[in-house]
Amino acid sequence: MTEMTVIEPVSGEETNLELHTELCAQRYTQLIKKFDEVDLRLGGIEKMLTDIHEQITQQQSDQTRTHLKWAGAVITALVAIVSGVVMSRLNQ
Repeated sequence: MTEMTVIEPVSGEETNLELHTELCAQRYTQLIKKFDEVDLRLGGIEKMLTDIHEQITQQQSDQTRTHLKWAGAVITALVAIVSGVVMSRLNQ
């Protein structure tokens, strides 16, 4: 990150249009450079946040799949136990 040099008003700037125009052009150029730097940094931050979001979303999807697998296994075991109990009662 570069430091922005402040171009202070120069004596005679208020009465000399050419001098004022030149100083304004320098100031404007500095602002554009600074905005470009900020834009690059924000682009990097945006990419990092997008990557983090994708990782969190993937992790949540993986956890959801794991929970569904466990729930299916538990339900299957419960159905097997209940049908075993029902069948043993019917056979008595």
